[in-house]
Amino acid sequence: MQNTSLYGRLLDFVKNGTPAIVYTLIDGNGYPGMPEGGRLLLAGDEKYGSLGLPQLDERMLARAGHIFSQSAPSTDLIEVDTAGPNKEIFKFTLLEDLYFPQKKLIIFGGGHVAQPLAEIASILGFVTVVIDDRADFVSTERFPRADKLICASLPAGLPEDEVNSLTSVVIITRGHQYDRLCLKSVIHSKACYIGMIGSSGKVRQTFQSLMAEGISKKTLEKVSAPIGLDLGGQKPGEIALSILAEIVAHGNEGSCKPMKYVKAGVLA
Repeated sequence: MQNTSLYGRLLDFVKNGTPAIVYTLIDGNGYPGMPEGGRLLLAGDEKYGSLGLPQLDERMLARAGHIFSQSAPSTDLIEVDTAGPNKEIFKFTLLEDLYFPQKKLIIFGGGHVAQPLAEIASILGFVTVVIDDRADFVSTERFPRADKLICASLPAGLPEDEVNSLTSVVIITRGHQYDRLCLKSVIHSKACYIGMIGSSGKVRQTFQSLMAEGISKKTLEKVSAPIGLDLGGQKPGEIALSILAEIVAHGNEGSCKPMKYVKAGVLA
């Protein structure tokens, strides 16, 4: 495979929120017939290119399975031992490039909860996007740490390529009619988390309306609504914290239990 094609596929994976690794052969250490510069792209269960030796490709495939859980991109030189045709051991030097697309948080609605929500999300390393149809509510003064501010009608202002498998969507608009439209626009997306604010009654009403439009109950079950964990707080910052806590727990498969119970036995 041409390197241009390989890096084209890498760009596709990054845009779709899929972690990927590119291995480049730097030194074949005299292995017969091994040209330097061979490249192998691994992403999920997919493989593109080759380092020039099937058993070396398989070693890297096995290694990748152990490192895809890392949370940050990195570039390292690694050495890998592989047996030659006469069972002698060759030490290959490879460049290992890890590409981990950033987590993204899309916030529909630029109200009082959205401000601390975007602030905390930025601290946690999320790329933050805030959308509202009121220019005054998506200003840099209100959201100094947001990565993108979109002033457009809800939900039409959200570009189709903004949502991938690492995207969390929070719907906290100024009215339930807007919440319903925003939820309808993302319910079939690749988003890893979708949450919507509202009382139990309003959420039930919204769900019933969407089911009447043909959206299945099973599809709606993936929506976190009412949104957030029960922290007991009612201030905007407290609500924002409860939302981010739920998103982080969802992404890490956390139990949401106090650590004193998860790590029980300290006083035993």
